[in-house]
Amino acid sequence: MEPNSSAPAPEESGASNTPAVKARDRRLGDEWADWDGRVGEQETNLDEDQRVFVGYAFLCLLAVIAGAALFIYMIYPRLEGWHHIIARSIIALLLLICAAMVLWFASISLPLLTGVRLPWRMEFVQKTLNLLVPLTVRLGGRFGISRDRMSNSFIKVSNALVRSARLNTGSGPLLILLPRCLTPDMRNKVQALGDRYGSLVYTVPGGELARKLIRDHHPSRIIAVACERDLVSGLQDVAPVVPTFAVPNCRPEGPCKNTLVDLKRIEEALIL
Repeated sequence: MEPNSSAPAPEESGASNTPAVKARDRRLGDEWADWDGRVGEQETNLDEDQRVFVGYAFLCLLAVIAGAALFIYMIYPRLEGWHHIIARSIIALLLLICAAMVLWFASISLPLLTGVRLPWRMEFVQKTLNLLVPLTVRLGGRFGISRDRMSNSFIKVSNALVRSARLNTGSGPLLILLPRCLTPDMRNKVQALGDRYGSLVYTVPGGELARKLIRDHHPSRIIAVACERDLVSGLQDVAPVVPTFAVPNCRPEGPCKNTLVDLKRIEEALIL
C-alpha cells in the first residue's frame, strides 16, 4: 500500500447548516450507527478540558472504594463469626487495594499537573486507564456530559501521558493514520507535513487495516486522526503497545463527511 492511499473523494454535499441532515449522504462508521442526522454546533469541534475526565474518573474511583467498603461492612459480622483474624485480614487487604488505587490515580494526575516523566512503564498506565473510560462516560452522561465530550477530555489525558513518557517503542518510522472522511485538500496538507518530517502517511478506512499497517511497519510512534469515538476505541487497542498521539477531527457537516483537522496539533505531535 502506498503512503496516503485514500478512499474515494467525498461526494459534494448539499447539506446546509440546518439542525438536521440526511445520514444517507455519507457512509457512517460503526461508531456512528445511532447518529440521528443532527449536526450540533457544540459537538463538531470539541475542546474539552482534560480535568473533566480526571474529575469524573476520580468520582468513579471513590464509588468503587465506597462500594467495596459497603460490601465489607455488610459481611463483616459473618466474617467476625468465623474468626476475627479472617475479618481483620480482609479489611487490611481492602485498605491495601484502596491505597494502591489512590497511588495509581496520583501517578496519572502528576504528569498532567507537572509534565514529569512517569516512573514506570507506559503500557501499565494506559491499560489501567482504559478500564475507567466506560465508567466515566456513563457517569458523565448522567450529568449532561456527552460521550464525545468525555472522550475528547480522555484523549487530552492520554496525549499528556504520551508527552510525559516520550517513548519510541518500535524500530520503524513515525506513522500518521488518517480517516477516509478527511477532505482531499486536508489529506494533501497532512501528507506535506509527513514528508517534511520523514513520516509515513496513510488513509485507513477501518481499524483492521490500521492494525495491519502497525504490524508491517513497527512504528516508533503513531499520530492518529479521527473522531473521538474511533480514537478512544483505537487507543484502547494500540496505545498500551505503541505510543499513540490522538488528534480529533473537526466535523462541520457532522460525522464521516468532509472533516477537517488542526495541522498545528499534528505538527506539535511530530516534534515531540
